[in-house]
Amino acid sequence: MSVIRKICYFVSLLLCYFVALLPAVAAGEFTANYDVSYAIAPTGVTIVTQTVSLENRQTNLYPKQYTILLDTLNVRNIIARDDGGTVTPTITQTEGKTEILLTFNKQVVGLGKVTQFTLRYENLDIATKNGNLWEVNIPGITDDSDLGSYNVTIATPPTFGAISYLKPPPGGGKRWNRQQMTNGGISAAYGEKQYAKLTLSYYLENPGVTTATFEIALPPETAIQQVSIDALNPKPEGIVKDADGNWKARYDLTSRQKLSIEAVVSVSISMTPGETRKKLDETEIAQLLLPQLYWESGDEAIATLAKTYTTPRAIYDYVVSTLSYDYERVKTTPKRKGAIEALKTPKSAICMEFTDLYIAIARAAGIPAREAVGYAHTTNTKLRPLSLVSDVLHAWPEYYDRELELWIPVDPTWGNTTGGVDYFNTFDFNHIVFAIHGTSSTVPLPAGFYRENGKEGKDVTVEFLAVASPTTPAALIPRIDFPKVVTAGFAARGEVTLENTSGIEAKGINVRVETMPFPYTIDKDNQTIAPYSKLTIPLSVVIPSSLPKGKGTMTLIAGDRTVEYSFDIQPISWLYLAISGMIGSTAILLWIILMRPFSKKTLKK
Repeated sequence: MSVIRKICYFVSLLLCYFVALLPAVAAGEFTANYDVSYAIAPTGVTIVTQTVSLENRQTNLYPKQYTILLDTLNVRNIIARDDGGTVTPTITQTEGKTEILLTFNKQVVGLGKVTQFTLRYENLDIATKNGNLWEVNIPGITDDSDLGSYNVTIATPPTFGAISYLKPPPGGGKRWNRQQMTNGGISAAYGEKQYAKLTLSYYLENPGVTTATFEIALPPETAIQQVSIDALNPKPEGIVKDADGNWKARYDLTSRQKLSIEAVVSVSISMTPGETRKKLDETEIAQLLLPQLYWESGDEAIATLAKTYTTPRAIYDYVVSTLSYDYERVKTTPKRKGAIEALKTPKSAICMEFTDLYIAIARAAGIPAREAVGYAHTTNTKLRPLSLVSDVLHAWPEYYDRELELWIPVDPTWGNTTGGVDYFNTFDFNHIVFAIHGTSSTVPLPAGFYRENGKEGKDVTVEFLAVASPTTPAALIPRIDFPKVVTAGFAARGEVTLENTSGIEAKGINVRVETMPFPYTIDKDNQTIAPYSKLTIPLSVVIPSSLPKGKGTMTLIAGDRTVEYSFDIQPISWLYLAISGMIGSTAILLWIILMRPFSKKTLKK
């Protein structure tokens, strides 16, 4: 936030050369009007020009000095001028802030008189290149009763590319006004997608005396997040997708076994939701409305709030305005409170409480809601704090839009800490989901929470990339497991398998199984196969009894892959002959066995 501090001198009309320094300026003595322009160079260096007019509202006061406090150290080439010429600034930098003190050349006395000055400097924190994107963040200002107008304009170079989001949009389509700047400032991004490479470490240990199965959560795909597992060492027994869309890799550990796992994951984030939409059925919706630990949606206090705040936006605004972020709590290992406790201690909240309270009220209002936990990139932890201690992660809620059939992420925590930047209507490229909590409020644990005791260093490393990591399409291996010989008139059992050997989820796979010369088909449309996982379809094929001896063919079509399998058909008459032969052989054997005693008695005579 930019803070403006005024230091003014009192001038007695009777004693013209007597000047007394006022320790504070009373409200109503001056009106300050600002025109501020941000001209951003292709390198990201931003030239900030502030043209300020100080209008006297008293007859015996005039501004002699003016101080502007910037919430950054990355400023340079500070130049100031007033009507009397160049003003030499006094610059003090401490505790991450830059104080610019201006002493004016002229003192203008009289009601309605105006002192005008221009301050120009270069700010290196306004525009930053983050991976494939340029991000622009202009801090808001503190509200001041002496502040009149405050107008802001921004100029960006064409090399930044297409604008992805701009929040809030400029008032009147050209410039931002005082109200917008006191409500949180301006945030913008230029570019279509963000690319990131994640290096994630997991540690598993089986303390038991028997073999046990353990799972780790890998970053899932969402409507705006696409994921590719570039490497996973060692390979798991398999990966399954749970009801919330999490990818859970399974490992079987023997007694006392310790296992270190490393995953390299490529992530692509877009502000435009992908084609994958999921219509939740009534059973799924009911599950996502249930109370959970920390989401006490059945509580009377929560239910009362849900009657007033009935829409996702209303709930967001309530949470943002009710809770206050507690920066002291994150200095220790914070304990999760839950929604009810958040209401009882609204001044001591971190991201968990903002998220839990939102979800609880939403569920009580009949709106499916869940928690996303993961990495959130920030260059200013004061404005956009990270609340989860383990590898400094973040949590935020998502609500389900039934009309769009989409999960929509929002971030009431950052909506609060930024002073009102809109994290409801427009999200950003800086949130990467590691785990989704919907059917459960606590599991699965995200990457960063599988740490070996006593280990130093980070388990989560995120690198934003200028270009997407090269990926290969999902590699499917189709297999048919079926008897080589079948008999007419009977059912033959087997299975077909599609194995995804890649780290990319195979989506929208249409599977068809058909046989010749008799009709048998199975159609499975729009199938999804997780990375390093299998899709198995059981077969129970009834062979027509009328078929003669011959050859049969089974064809498996999966996407653009086709595989054929040949088998022999034995007619049912063959079975009858075989059975007759078996019966005949059995009868002869029995006759021999039964007649043997009589033969021995005859020989003895």
